[in-house]
Amino acid sequence: MKTGIIVLGQHADSAGENAVAERCAEYLMGNRRKNVNIAFHHGEPSSDEVMERMNMDGIDTFVILPLSISEGRMTVWEMPKKLGLPDNCGSWRIMNGKDVATRFATALGKNDAVADELIEREGTPDDNTSILLISYGSKNRECSDTARFYASRLELAGWRTTTAYCHHGRTVQDAITDFKKQGTKHIRVIPLFIAFDGPSAEQARRELDSSVLKVEYSEPISNLESFYKVLDSKVPEGW
Repeated sequence: MKTGIIVLGQHADSAGENAVAERCAEYLMGNRRKNVNIAFHHGEPSSDEVMERMNMDGIDTFVILPLSISEGRMTVWEMPKKLGLPDNCGSWRIMNGKDVATRFATALGKNDAVADELIEREGTPDDNTSILLISYGSKNRECSDTARFYASRLELAGWRTTTAYCHHGRTVQDAITDFKKQGTKHIRVIPLFIAFDGPSAEQARRELDSSVLKVEYSEPISNLESFYKVLDSKVPEGW
């Protein structure tokens, strides 16, 4: 058995996703993980081509680490399908006439260590500031459950929080309207994104920046050290 790891991003044309993928690969290799490769679902290097090349180099057992905050159609169906798997529960496939074992890891999801670091990063609650957690959104309830988990942990720490989604749920404009009704003047945005770029994030920024609210942006949740520790924990010992 020769093992390998694929750090799997969604969009190769995202500078932010590239930076997170590179940081993840460096973190894994710094922990002496072997045969770590970066790939993308959209763009180059393409995930299926990277997996094929690794297999040609003798790797027959894979861990795939999707760079995603919560489960959804992309992680459950689309990413695995491109890698020859029926879904993210698929555990093997045939490559070059031989069986290959796979472990498609789960998305970040609800994680107490990440929540603890997020609370520490955001600091002492400010009575004049409300926190808005923005997610991409999904028809899969895991996305909203994940957002509400981090919002509730921040609330327990004393912050006033609300959530919004770029797709499939309460919109950014809905949140802005509610803030205005409540008399909130200052909001801090926490992106529950791998990288807060791309069309959806840019639209959310335009809506926020054109409101009468004073808006500040925290780094995406993927900026936290604990995010990379969670990814590393999904790789078996000795790989």
